[in-house]
Amino acid sequence: MIHWRGRWSLGVAWLALMAAVLACSLSATPVDETQQRLERGPLVVALAPANGSVYAEGTRVALYAIAQDTGAGVARITFRMDDIVVGEVTADDPAGVPSLFARADWTAVDKRRHLLTVEAFRADGSLLGVQDVSLLVTDAPGAAAVSAPDSGPEETPDLPPTDLPTPDVAQGPLAQIAVAELNVRAGPGTGYEVVGVLAQGAQVPVTGRSADGTWLAVSLPGGMGWVFAELVIVSGDLAAVPVIAAP
Repeated sequence: MIHWRGRWSLGVAWLALMAAVLACSLSATPVDETQQRLERGPLVVALAPANGSVYAEGTRVALYAIAQDTGAGVARITFRMDDIVVGEVTADDPAGVPSLFARADWTAVDKRRHLLTVEAFRADGSLLGVQDVSLLVTDAPGAAAVSAPDSGPEETPDLPPTDLPTPDVAQGPLAQIAVAELNVRAGPGTGYEVVGVLAQGAQVPVTGRSADGTWLAVSLPGGMGWVFAELVIVSGDLAAVPVIAAP
């Protein structure tokens, strides 16, 4: 009897030890990454859609974001699509709230890649944070291409004015503006200030690119600016274009 009781006691001890180890493992399981980021301090997070999402033309896309600043507070969250405001949410308290959740809707139009920018602001107007998300709009399901009858030479439409003149075409890669108006920024990101606007059809020499290739440095009269790569048509080889660090 003593022999089996000793074995039973050892078995109970072993089971207790395994339970303790399992409990420690469960308690060490990482929590949601977004929650961890929110706990670290002031920031803005684009919750949806995910970066690289693809939508059929005509789809209603829900945009979600959250911003936090437990110090000065969050007063406003703005959604921009290709630098055009498509939604904005303000806090109930004009002085700002510790955490603000925002939702807006956007209809997927214009079959190409788009840049969604989420910006959060404090009550004094200062920028709390910014995050960019790339989206792709494709043909709607079942959509068929319709060939238009030949109506002769295509007429060149009048282009909207631009704040920046188009420089002389130079050797090397060129970027042709593919949208009605494209903001040129002081750095590779929507957090940088707008230094000018280029009209659709304008061509500018490409002199550099960001490390991930999402932004291109272009040559402008009197200096250099940055444009979002998905909103231009590049002719020429970008492989020889150097990577330029953000200012």
